[in-house]
Amino acid sequence: MKLTFVPFIIGILFSFNLSAQYTIPEKMEWWYHDRFGMFIHFGSYSQYGHGEWVQFLDSIPKEEYQTTITQKFNPIQFNAAHIARLAKQAGMKYIIITAKHHEGLAMWRTEALSFTDYTGTKIFDIYNYVGVKRDLLMELKLECERQNIKFGLYYSILDWNHPSQEAFAYFSRFHTLDDKPEYVDDMKKQVKELVDRYSPAILWFDGDWCNDTTPVTRTDWWNKADAIDLYNYVISLDSTIIVNERVKRECELGDFMCPEEKIPNAPLPRQWETCQTMNGGWGYTISKEDEYKSVDTLIQELQIIVSRDGNYLLNIGPKGDGSIPRQDIQILTAIGSWMQTYGESIYGAGRSPFTEEPEWGCYTTKPGKLYAHIQTLPKDRRLVIPLENASISSAYELSNPTKQLDIQHTKSDILITLPEELPDNPVVLITFNSM
Repeated sequence: MKLTFVPFIIGILFSFNLSAQYTIPEKMEWWYHDRFGMFIHFGSYSQYGHGEWVQFLDSIPKEEYQTTITQKFNPIQFNAAHIARLAKQAGMKYIIITAKHHEGLAMWRTEALSFTDYTGTKIFDIYNYVGVKRDLLMELKLECERQNIKFGLYYSILDWNHPSQEAFAYFSRFHTLDDKPEYVDDMKKQVKELVDRYSPAILWFDGDWCNDTTPVTRTDWWNKADAIDLYNYVISLDSTIIVNERVKRECELGDFMCPEEKIPNAPLPRQWETCQTMNGGWGYTISKEDEYKSVDTLIQELQIIVSRDGNYLLNIGPKGDGSIPRQDIQILTAIGSWMQTYGESIYGAGRSPFTEEPEWGCYTTKPGKLYAHIQTLPKDRRLVIPLENASISSAYELSNPTKQLDIQHTKSDILITLPEELPDNPVVLITFNSM
C-alpha cells in the first residue's frame, strides 16, 4: 500500500545532518532515540478472550463482570523474564503495560483509596479482589532493568467498575458530580502509588475522550483544566516522567502526541508515537487469532513512522493465564531478526530529508548517512534518488556491506543498481564524503 506524503523540509541534501523539526526535551532524548517499544494490554478481560472493551460492548453489569470475569482471572503463566526477553529480541527499547484499564481493576495492590466498596466487600485490585499475591508489575519492571529496557505504565482516567461511575456512550457517566472530587483524589493517590513503587519512565494515560466542557457534566466530566492539574501533579512527583497527550487529547498537552492504529501523512508538530495492534485487538481476543498482520507490514510501518520522525509502540495481548500467544511470539521473533541487521537505520535515525517519498519505500537519516528502505522493488532494480552534486563515499545493502553497489550520476539524481538477490525489506546505506 502506498502512503501519501506531505512536503515538510528542503535541506542541503548531501549533508543529511538533520535534526528534528522541534526541540527535544532532555528527558525525552532516550525516547526519541529508541523509536520502538512494546505495548501490553493485560487485565481480567484477557481471560475472557473478547477484548478489553467487552464490559461496555456487551453491556455486562458491574456485579456480573466482577464475579464471572474478574474473579476467574488467574495469571499463573505470567513470565516477566520471557516478556522482557521477547521485547529485547524484537529490538524494542521500552515497555508500557496496563496498570489499570477501563475495567478499573488495579493490576497492583492498591492501598490508598477512599472508596472502599468497589465490590461491596473488597478493593477492586488484583491482590484483594482476585487474590493474586504476586506483584506482576514489579516483576516486569525488574526484568526490564535487568535487560536494559525502559519501563512504563498505562492508566485509564475513566473507570467502568468504580462505584461513582457507570459505562455510558463510549465513556463513563457519574451518578452524581458530587463524587468527582473524591474519585480524582483517589486517581492521584493511585498514580502516586505507581510512581513511588515502580518509578516508571513513561505514564501513558487513556480514557480521556469526553467533550472538553466547562462546567463539566455527568457525561463530560473530564476537561482540559483537570488534565493540566493531573499533568502538573505527575511532574511534581517526578519531573523526568514522560507523559502522553491523553491526559486530555487535542488540547496540546502532555509530552507527545499518540495517533492510534494510523500513521500521519507527515511529521506532526511535536514528538509523536503511533500505537498499533498486531491483529486489530488490544486485549487478547479469540476472534482475532486469524487476523494477524504480516511481519512485512509491521516492519514497513516502523520504517515509515521513523521516516516521518515518529515512534512505534507495537502491542501484544497475553492470554488470561499470562502466556503470550504463539503468533505474537513468531512476529516479534521475525521483527527481531530484521532489527539485528537493520536496527541502525531505526535507532537514533531521523526523518527523510526529501519533499516526496519514493514509490519504492522511504528514507531515514543520520549525519552523513542516508538509509533507503526498499518496500517495493523497482522493476528496473534501480533506485532513483534526487541528489544533485552529492559526493558519495559508498552505497551497500546493510546485510552485505562488503558488496559496493553501482552508482551513476545524472544532472539531478543518483541511480543505484540493486543486486539480483536481496533479503526481505532490504535497506541500502548511502554514505557521503564530508565537505
